[in-house]
Amino acid sequence: MSVIVHDDMPIDQALKMLWREANREKLLETVQENRYRIKPTKIRHEFRKQWAKMKRRRSSAKRRLRRKGVGI
Repeated sequence: MSVIVHDDMPIDQALKMLWREANREKLLETVQENRYRIKPTKIRHEFRKQWAKMKRRRSSAKRRLRRKGVGI
């Protein structure tokens, strides 16, 4: 990453150019990914957790319908 700054350029303009360049190269995202390392088991755990929640909701909805006598 590099930005060319001249002597007569205002500092806020130079900082804005530097910020644009950092965003273009996605530096903040890579730093965030490296800082908070997510293990593959964590991803699998989250997936299974969501799936289990969906399963619970579906089965409870089926039970409610059966109680009402709709879905026999």
